[in-house]
Amino acid sequence: MAAWHRGSDGNTRHTQRERATAAADVTCKRRHHTAEFWHAARAQKQAADITRHRDRYAAGLQALRTYRATIAEVLRKLG
Repeated sequence: MAAWHRGSDGNTRHTQRERATAAADVTCKRRHHTAEFWHAARAQKQAADITRHRDRYAAGLQALRTYRATIAEVLRKLG
């Protein structure tokens, strides 16, 4: 089958069938707001995880701030 065949460079030949399938996929995702649903679901899961593990996230944030402050100090000393 010629559709979806990859060349030696790793690229497809972009047949008419492939282009039509990609266009239909994008149209469907826009029509059904797929990306928005994915984003909302992921944000909800992340918010729940942060709520459950607030102390871990706070500790991680503090470690990141310390790391950045140390880097900034070293860069100031190096000029």
